[in-house]
Amino acid sequence: MKNVFKLMVITAAVGLSVFFGSADVKAAEVNSLVTIDEAQVTTVSEAEFEKLDKGATASNMKALAKEFQKHMIKREKTFTVTYNGGNPDPSSVLYAVGEIDDKKTSDDADFLAGGVLSIGWSGYTTGSQTVLNCKIVYTENANQVKKVNSQSKKILKKLKVSKMSDVAKTKVIHDYVVKLVTYDDTLKDHSAYGGLAASKHTTVCQGYALIMYKLLTDAGVPCHYVTGNAGEPHAWNIVKIKGKWYYLDATWDDPSNTLVYDYFLVGSKTLKKDHSTDSYYTKKYKVSSADLNWKKLIKNSKNKDDSKVKTDQTKDEIAAGEIASAKAEFINSLSEVLKQSLNEDPDADDYMVAMYDLCAKIYGFIIEDMSEEAFLALLESDEMMNVYIEDTMDCVSTYILEPMAEYLNRDDFMNEIYEQMYADFGEEAFEGLSDEEMESLIEAYVYESFTAVLYYQSEEYTESIVDAMVQTLESMV
Repeated sequence: MKNVFKLMVITAAVGLSVFFGSADVKAAEVNSLVTIDEAQVTTVSEAEFEKLDKGATASNMKALAKEFQKHMIKREKTFTVTYNGGNPDPSSVLYAVGEIDDKKTSDDADFLAGGVLSIGWSGYTTGSQTVLNCKIVYTENANQVKKVNSQSKKILKKLKVSKMSDVAKTKVIHDYVVKLVTYDDTLKDHSAYGGLAASKHTTVCQGYALIMYKLLTDAGVPCHYVTGNAGEPHAWNIVKIKGKWYYLDATWDDPSNTLVYDYFLVGSKTLKKDHSTDSYYTKKYKVSSADLNWKKLIKNSKNKDDSKVKTDQTKDEIAAGEIASAKAEFINSLSEVLKQSLNEDPDADDYMVAMYDLCAKIYGFIIEDMSEEAFLALLESDEMMNVYIEDTMDCVSTYILEPMAEYLNRDDFMNEIYEQMYADFGEEAFEGLSDEEMESLIEAYVYESFTAVLYYQSEEYTESIVDAMVQTLESMV
């Protein structure tokens, strides 16, 4: 496996570490999945403050969250609000929005807060008042949310779960989602729409967890969207069955498009072996330490509709699940090797982390798409392993990293950054910012551009790289 460390050499060779090496991007994380733009707030004179468009006024965090929710529920990308409590923390605002729950709809609360990719603002303050010019990027737009809701109703009607117990509903919905949705190899789609309503039915873990939240909530099963780390930033759910909370990770129950139950209604003892839940959720919800014996619960249920729910897998399904789990274990081990290599690099920064994350995912997609025969042969063959490691990295470098570096090193790149900043907030919004504040904001926009280009290149070429490498490895068996 030592060939994995060649990744560092190739990454440096395309010039990215040189271009971005000195950047000190001030970014924070919320939900461990999305980058929050650093809130930029500067003090202005009272006369200047009076000329600003102040929007609605909120005097405390609860009121501020409601004001944000009002705009967010409409999926408005930019808006202005005045806060009388100083400069709030973006993550605190987003968590507060997630706690506003109207039981008549599943569009708010977890679905709304979990459907945010980034949230930030530029701000102006005088005395105790702060005007926040806000910018939010969502996983889907308002029209797509409507389509998700329509699809949710159709699916629940088709599954006929209305009279089932909560555990049976959860089992049926879990199986439907795992069989319907495929992990997005392009890493582009984070939405419930992409997995549930779009024709390809592809999304990443964020989408899986949002779909489970939407369907279970619409079916009347208590559920929440939670985040943490599972080798990388990750999202899953907690579900309440008979008064106790249990974890459910639909993404990890879908290895190589094979249905397994390794993370279905498990307790904290099982989950913590390879998942760590963000403290916000562990403090808010007490999850059972033991797994739920869901098979016994369904089999012994006196609910006649529960008797229709299958609990036992066939021998073929069990065998397929074992191979899928072996593949997942291999992918996790490789991810750890890559992460260790990154940790040992003193010059590693957010840009390097993003590129390593992409490479790790591409390596994983190849393993997932390989046949059982080819995968088992790979484990025994040094030649196949070298081809898998080296040729994959060559492809990633040629088709993704090098073109990305060329794009970001263009002479007019910074002009585009300024144009985007002015388009978002207007030139007058930047008057009064100190050089340090302006530099920090520019760095945040540079990183956002970098991420966007990385996503575009991965969307364009990941699938073809994976297909080519799978074909090459299959031919070596």
